[in-house]
Amino acid sequence: MAAKRGITLYHSPASRAFITYWMLEELGVQFDVETVDIRKGDQKKPAYLKINPAGKVPALSDGGAIVTETPAICMFLADRYGYGTLAPRIEDPRRGEYLRWMVYSSAVVDPAAELHARQMDLPGNVAGFGTYEDMVAVLEGHLARHKYLVGDRFTAADVALGGEISMLLYNRKLPDSAVLTDYNARLTARPAYHRASDATWPAHLFGPPAEA
Repeated sequence: MAAKRGITLYHSPASRAFITYWMLEELGVQFDVETVDIRKGDQKKPAYLKINPAGKVPALSDGGAIVTETPAICMFLADRYGYGTLAPRIEDPRRGEYLRWMVYSSAVVDPAAELHARQMDLPGNVAGFGTYEDMVAVLEGHLARHKYLVGDRFTAADVALGGEISMLLYNRKLPDSAVLTDYNARLTARPAYHRASDATWPAHLFGPPAEA
């Protein structure tokens, strides 16, 4: 499974690779898709482990660079193809907030929500990501005051963290609050979101996603 020239997204149907697919669609860049079906165990095959030794999707190849971990892929792509638009410039005072939400998606929201769904909550002074209740309060408090994560401006942070929120809401791992559902409605109204969703959860195979 050699990386092709240009952008190649290593993507699995019905997975969190949806987020990176959405990122590419928002940028409007050309890319190839290499299917790594996690339901068939493709992510653990030797050819793919050479690309991502962690045996996870997504992964991205671009001009010889291999990037893994969803927030890192989103930051890489936004800086390379959407700098100043989907990614605030380094001198922009909003750059720090943007990076915060990027990291928050996988460092806090994902582990807190997934453990809570399995009734495995950890004390806030034990887990670096804090408690589920604090995580939800942070999201709701911020999004009650702002249209998007970085003020009123849609950025790649809304793809990385917003995509996570969207999947967690669907799977009922976040509360069905007006603040979160209104934010999600703004995201799902975007054409790029629908193109990525259709590619990740094709109706003829899966219907709506049951689990990301």
